[in-house]
Amino acid sequence: MSIQKISFAEVSFQTNVPVSSQFDDIYFSPEDGLAESIYVFQQGNNLWERWQQYSEEHFVIAETGFGTGLNFFAVMALFRQFRQTFPDAKLRRLFFISFEKYPLTAQSLQQAYQAYPQFMPALQQLLINWRQPIAGCYRYYFDQDIILDLWFGELAENLPQLGDYYNGLIDAWFLDGFAPSKNPTMWTDTLFQQMFRLTKVNGTFATFTAASQVRKGLMAAGFEIQKRKGFARKRECLSGCKLVAAEQTLSLPWYLPQAAKNAKEVAIIGGGVASVCLAYCLWQRGSQVTIYCEDADFALNASGNKQGAFYPQLSDDDERHCRFYSYAFAYGQQFLTKLAEQVEFEHQWCDVLLCGYQPQAYQKLMKIAERRFPETLFKLQTAAELSERAGLPLYCDGAVIQNGAWLNPRQLVQNLAHFLQRQGVKIYLNTSIRYLDYQDNLWHLTSNSQQFAHHTVVIANGHKLSRFAQTAELPTYAVRGQVSQIPTTEKLSKLRAVLCYDGYLTPMDSQKQFHCIGASHIRNSEQREFNQQEQQQNQQKIQQNLAPADWLVDVDTSGNLARTGVRCSVRDRLPICGNVGDFSAQTVAYQNLFNLRRRRQAISPAAYYQDLYVLGALGSRGLTSAPLLAEMLASLIYAEPLPLGQDILAELMPNRFWLRKWLKGTPVPSRQKSEA
Repeated sequence: MSIQKISFAEVSFQTNVPVSSQFDDIYFSPEDGLAESIYVFQQGNNLWERWQQYSEEHFVIAETGFGTGLNFFAVMALFRQFRQTFPDAKLRRLFFISFEKYPLTAQSLQQAYQAYPQFMPALQQLLINWRQPIAGCYRYYFDQDIILDLWFGELAENLPQLGDYYNGLIDAWFLDGFAPSKNPTMWTDTLFQQMFRLTKVNGTFATFTAASQVRKGLMAAGFEIQKRKGFARKRECLSGCKLVAAEQTLSLPWYLPQAAKNAKEVAIIGGGVASVCLAYCLWQRGSQVTIYCEDADFALNASGNKQGAFYPQLSDDDERHCRFYSYAFAYGQQFLTKLAEQVEFEHQWCDVLLCGYQPQAYQKLMKIAERRFPETLFKLQTAAELSERAGLPLYCDGAVIQNGAWLNPRQLVQNLAHFLQRQGVKIYLNTSIRYLDYQDNLWHLTSNSQQFAHHTVVIANGHKLSRFAQTAELPTYAVRGQVSQIPTTEKLSKLRAVLCYDGYLTPMDSQKQFHCIGASHIRNSEQREFNQQEQQQNQQKIQQNLAPADWLVDVDTSGNLARTGVRCSVRDRLPICGNVGDFSAQTVAYQNLFNLRRRRQAISPAAYYQDLYVLGALGSRGLTSAPLLAEMLASLIYAEPLPLGQDILAELMPNRFWLRKWLKGTPVPSRQKSEA
């Protein structure tokens, strides 16, 4: 998929019924849109009765055409009623996956719900995080038990992004696009075939239409069809079921993620932002979580700075970076806003200003602008516009990222850890896990003096990620970074945005005492002692790059207040998240992968270490990426829908480093043997 800015729908209103200008069709029945939704989709899929008999913890509904969201809000109300009526039912979480090419503006949504004020609180909750998106998946939480995944863009492009992992995952479909006569490009054989691939055996669908092309297409795909009486003036509508499984050909078997056999008991190795975000997401799902931190407290390494910037890493030459960090930024805004209601940590929402401090730097910003991001995500600015946003004079053009922030990473991590401990999460400090061994369906974790056993394990220990035998083939490296604290002054105190150049400067902290600048970048160094030269370089860098601003003379690092951490990075600059691959087994299966594909021979799914996962290599953007990565990994462990498409998942999988070479026919030597 490429980067595509999504256009909002052009809508007019007939009374309170929205009408699409693009498709010349109404969004819901003028008689009673809510009654139509309940009759056609809820009753057509027999939801209430099925939920009572359901034997799993989460139920998945997919919808073609989010529109006003009326179907979603109606089924949310039904699910809440179900949970209140049957509090001991096995089913506890609802996932609603919806596809929309032209989302409504916030103003149009609010007008549409004048007819249904009972849904206005839920709508307002959605609108808090409503932004103009790029194509792809955006996850929205409604409490802990109702999750909405909105896939923006062309349906034909997004459905394949529900990759091999989604085969047989969906329980029910709401087919609710505009009428086939108005929007024929949606009601295609491709849609019906994808639906059949994605639907569970005994999964169902329902739709308002009974058009012959729809009926015949669904039957040809493999569904059993039945006609029902239509709603109001409509004569008939359709519903149906998938009664038999069909043999599926995997599109990317070497990147197929694997859920845990036991998600209810998980150990996390590590004490930084990745660890606590993941623990939070697992705790929300009811998992019994244990965290092992080798230090005396959390956030004593890379996650321990006093101020860090929250914004997406947008690249001028790597589309994957742009898309992943755009999604992570959107999810992180929601995550941090919600978390701040439960956990106290210093933070301030503000602009993040990208300074074109050199011609080459500004040329990169120009190239990013050519990707046509929504203006709330990225917008070029003149020096005068940057100065107005910053509150201080700047003498270079640049760009602005709105709705960014600075926050206190150490407070975030430590206070979230304390919150989780109060909720029952077990925490072991001063406990360095040295070895992992899988025996009798359990992972045995060995420290210097103790041994522990867990069903599922996640390695999230920063730059020490590859210290275990199971992860030794991951090509990670350490990056030392020193962040300097400088005292605020009358001039510096006016700064109201994060400034990014070949480094960064934050607004003053909540106590109105200091700012942070940095950070140095020393590759393959794990030293954490204070370095006088790096301290001076942090000052020199900002004073040279943002000259001739007069306020730069106030930047003073001579007090030698600084903090040094060691980050974990990889060459392709994307995080590592997912199943830990068994390198030896994958070498046997895939070393001839190039020829296997060329000859169209059968290719087996990837071999992984059972119930062993990794989350790391977050580099310098951990504050932005950790929330979405944690949510993705928790979803995978629980065999739930994932908040990222297959193409992005493939770029995050730990075995991607080997697969890229095998796919080209290049041999991959073992790092362990090479180093030996």
